[in-house]
Amino acid sequence: VCNFYTIFRVIFSGFSLIYIFHGPCKYFSPWFCYFCHCFECHTLAHSQWILLASFIYRHRVLVGGSPSVKDMLKNSVAFYSMSACFLLIYLCDRSDSDELLRVMARLHPEYHYDDDRIWHLLFHFLDTGLTLSGNLSMFSPITFLSILYMTFPCVPIYCAILYFRYNTLTILSDPAINLSPVSKKSHQKLVRALTVQAGIPIFWLVASGIYTMAQFGLIGGPIPENITFRLMDCIPMVSPIVTIFFIQPYRDGLLKIVFRGSGIFIPTTIGSSVVDVSGDTHTHPQVVENQTQVVAKTQKLLKKNTSCSQ
Repeated sequence: VCNFYTIFRVIFSGFSLIYIFHGPCKYFSPWFCYFCHCFECHTLAHSQWILLASFIYRHRVLVGGSPSVKDMLKNSVAFYSMSACFLLIYLCDRSDSDELLRVMARLHPEYHYDDDRIWHLLFHFLDTGLTLSGNLSMFSPITFLSILYMTFPCVPIYCAILYFRYNTLTILSDPAINLSPVSKKSHQKLVRALTVQAGIPIFWLVASGIYTMAQFGLIGGPIPENITFRLMDCIPMVSPIVTIFFIQPYRDGLLKIVFRGSGIFIPTTIGSSVVDVSGDTHTHPQVVENQTQVVAKTQKLLKKNTSCSQ
């Protein structure tokens, strides 16, 4: 959503980070465009921590049981507090647009960004010109720390993901584990989904490599300037698709929405039952026991009401 409002292009100008915005945000102000950009960066960076938390939760369920709602809220706040601090700090480091324009015009005279006649001619019907924002130097303390937060945690996070994934699969493959076959199969499906999701941020690594080479002048041109953040945008687009593909309840819900009113029957996954790809339905023994108890209590209440009416 933020990228739709910004639709920006990165101009690599020495050690300056300059963004030219072509989206609807430019009709408001350069600061609003910069805010949308910062918000998008903080959500992309936070997606890595969400992925790590997913693997930790799956391992915790197998080892020590499901955490309470209070514990999950505490952990969620702890994880997001880092990204929230990053957003608030990065917002305070916006440089003056006129100064950024002078730097860009000096280093990229072939783009003619300093020629007002060109840009006002292109946008004369909207009464607006070139809208840009960014950071004057990537080595300023706030900008440098923000770049480190977006790039450096990637390696240790993936190491931790591989660690929890290995331990989770080891537990599931242990024949002595006290889990029903259906529960093991359900956990294995979720681990496969998380594993595929762990490969999705390869877009982030490729984009970071292109960004670094372009920033230091190793490559250049319109393609690196436009493709960097377009690759990062693939992460929030692909991740829900993977989740819907692997997680049966989500897939059933989507199919019901798509085929609503068409008369096509979509099976429902209830409680702890798991419907596999082949269409066979396996129900957890505990669910069967609970259903039997409910039926028995219902019959008992019916008999009691009948005797009272008589």
